[in-house]
Amino acid sequence: MANPMERNPFIDQGGGGNNPLLGELPINEEEIEIELPVGEDELLEYIMGTEEQPYNHWDNLALSLDEDELLEIANNVIEEFDADKESRSEWESTFERGFDLLGLKLQETSEPFEGACTAVHPLIIESAVKFQAKASQELFPAKGPVRTQILGASTPEKEKQANRVMNFMNYQLTQQMPEYFDETERMLFNLPVFGSAFKKTYYDLTLERPVVEFVPIDNFYVSYNASDLKNADHYTQVIYRTPNDLKKDIMAGMYALPEDDNLMEPSEVTPSTLRQKMDSILGIQPDYSQNPQHTLLEHHCYLKIEHRGEEGCPCPMCGEKEIDNCLCVGLPYVITVDQDSKSVLSIRRNWNENDPLKEKLLWFTHYRFVPGFGFYGLGYIHFLGNLTATSTAAMRNLIDAGQFATLPGGFKARGVRVTGGDEPIAPGEFREVEATGVDLNKAIINLPYKEPSATLMQMLQFVSTAGQKFADETDQVVSDASNYGPVGTTVALIEQSMKFFSGIHKRLHYSQRQELQILSRINYDFLPDEYPYDIPLVDGNIFKQDFDGRVDIIPVSDPNIPSSSHRLAQAQMIMQLASQAPPGIYNFKAVNAAILDAINIDHPERFIVPEQEPKPLDPVSDIMQATKGMPIKAFPGQDHKAHIVVKQSFIQDPTLGQTPIMAKVVPILEANIREHTIMMYQEQMGGMLKMGTEQAGTGSPEAISAITQGAAQEILQNNQRMAEMGTTESLEKQTLELQK
Repeated sequence: MANPMERNPFIDQGGGGNNPLLGELPINEEEIEIELPVGEDELLEYIMGTEEQPYNHWDNLALSLDEDELLEIANNVIEEFDADKESRSEWESTFERGFDLLGLKLQETSEPFEGACTAVHPLIIESAVKFQAKASQELFPAKGPVRTQILGASTPEKEKQANRVMNFMNYQLTQQMPEYFDETERMLFNLPVFGSAFKKTYYDLTLERPVVEFVPIDNFYVSYNASDLKNADHYTQVIYRTPNDLKKDIMAGMYALPEDDNLMEPSEVTPSTLRQKMDSILGIQPDYSQNPQHTLLEHHCYLKIEHRGEEGCPCPMCGEKEIDNCLCVGLPYVITVDQDSKSVLSIRRNWNENDPLKEKLLWFTHYRFVPGFGFYGLGYIHFLGNLTATSTAAMRNLIDAGQFATLPGGFKARGVRVTGGDEPIAPGEFREVEATGVDLNKAIINLPYKEPSATLMQMLQFVSTAGQKFADETDQVVSDASNYGPVGTTVALIEQSMKFFSGIHKRLHYSQRQELQILSRINYDFLPDEYPYDIPLVDGNIFKQDFDGRVDIIPVSDPNIPSSSHRLAQAQMIMQLASQAPPGIYNFKAVNAAILDAINIDHPERFIVPEQEPKPLDPVSDIMQATKGMPIKAFPGQDHKAHIVVKQSFIQDPTLGQTPIMAKVVPILEANIREHTIMMYQEQMGGMLKMGTEQAGTGSPEAISAITQGAAQEILQNNQRMAEMGTTESLEKQTLELQK
């Protein structure tokens, strides 16, 4: 199952980068000059497929269709693309108007007066940048975005396989594919603004590795009636290729030359209105005439085209040889068309060769911010656009009112002359006025400009707070929370404030999982049987069969915990519960490891003392080990009575166990006393049971039950008698007394 968009049928499964007829291609140069080791006619014959080639599921079917059929397919592709583009024209116009609310462009205006305020309230752009930072931290931590879980019963073999897959894919996404982080960052900035974002994952034959790229929304068109990419009847990616890049793609076998052996000259790119608006906001004025390109339409759709051949090729679904009589549904294909020349460059099957259902393969991942009423999601421009426009108008009115109040204007009587003209008077400056015999209070009248309105300021604060509360309420909750409040209350407040982002985070987690599964499928198709790689502290070795589906690949982010503050608050709650619970219920090392992990400490195990096996020691040595934080344990054959007496005396001593400095040691010693007490009782019962069975001469279950009950009663009576007498004896003496 290889990539139908990037697959070269003339290169073996290993992904070799050189064509046997072309030699090594200078792929890194801006312009290439190809020196053919064979004649031009032979090369064209090889590319056009006139020689009989063995069947390859990923072959370019455009080589086997005639010119009329290809032209019909090209026209259908362009018509469907134009229809999809037209169907969302109103949707794009919403963003054209909304881009002005981002405040990314510095501008001056003369309306309603020269020098009026042009500032834009940063509500949308601030929310988008905060979302990008928060989501990037969760989706792409420093260790890598991948973790694995075993499907089915866990075995040592599956555990090793899961570790190999996790280590390799994290290495792949952090080192082998350096563009992954940058493309993910671009996607996370566009997502909250537009509401939808797309990423494409494929195998690049030139780089000989998988590649992930962000696809701008103005280069990806889907029918608005589609619910998702899996169920979409068709969708199209617009790809711009320079003449040099397109030549390299053709020579690599990705695309086929038209029958006239020539493509049209590249034309000036006509950007979409959405792209023009984005360029205008960023202050970019590209000269498309100086950089002509080929506009390719990569169209994913369903077709019925495999009914060709001299004797008729039967339908792969029903066996019918005549296409007009075939009642089966179309099969998924990927068609690449040059829009200007209407030349079909490639037609490739888009299903797994071994899939009996021939389900469509996905190469794009759709990230949604908030699901809307159709295919595309909703973003901050939809949610906060009106609030941002209102906040911007209020902020401009306040600033303009402040300017008028600081530098007022007005009227002056005819004949009154002020030295310096109408230039504003600087602080501390006095100017001469030519107004002999004229009262200046009457000759110069200021217009009644008001100070900035307090009511308008309150309205601005209300609207801004409402928008910020909708976008992200966590900051306000954290700033208002008391350091002395209960941890549970803080967790509840954070969880309540994160409801909006938590839902978005779950959708991001789901989409990233789909993206990682596409990458896993590509690894299975293109990796060799064994692939060594270098990674710190790990034996880097991955096998093709490791991606056989027995291990599920999922994002490292937790869909139920959308932020590190939430994770840390939960860890603190566990620590609080563990400190209040009786000893032995919580594993304190695991609790501390969870806290270190919550604050993103790399390799937290290096801060925790490794487990050490306790050794049989005398009572005083046990106490010394406990004060050092070392484990202690009761062992068979020890003088349990001595351990109990010595450690109880230490605990009850007001200068030792009763001091605050020994408070943490007391629970450990008490637990050890319980162990010794139970083990002493166990040894008494074991000795009496052994002696009883020897005397009875039988070891039947009934006899053992009767002897055990009798021994328990004798031990109880003996302990009661000793307690009444106020005497204590050694274990050996008690055993001899019981035997009598």
